[in-house]
Amino acid sequence: QVLFHVNNGAGRITAAYGPRGSSALCDGKWHKLQASKSKLGISLAIDGHLVQTDNPYLQSTSADTNDPIYVGGYPADVKQNCLTSKSSFHGCLRNLVLTKGQQAELFDFSRAFDLRGVFPHSCPGAEH
Repeated sequence: QVLFHVNNGAGRITAAYGPRGSSALCDGKWHKLQASKSKLGISLAIDGHLVQTDNPYLQSTSADTNDPIYVGGYPADVKQNCLTSKSSFHGCLRNLVLTKGQQAELFDFSRAFDLRGVFPHSCPGAEH
């Protein structure tokens, strides 16, 4: 299952994708995940399967943040109010792109500020 949580200050909004049958995510293959936030709500697309959730808090529509972006987990001393699990992600990630409007930026994990248990540009057992 993949959960995408957003909290603009008014409350948490969640889009959840739960694969069924042969579309399981833990199959040793790469999957494309796209999480999007707009004024109207959030969406989560996994391999073309789309899940959308409307924003019930119309007074809070921004997605601005001054906080760092954590991928796959977060340090124990960081206070957060959006995740539902303290377990870090176990798997492989590649081709992280952050997009704002028409501006997209590709991130290289080997240039991350802080790596914990991550080995950039490698994924044992994954099909290429």
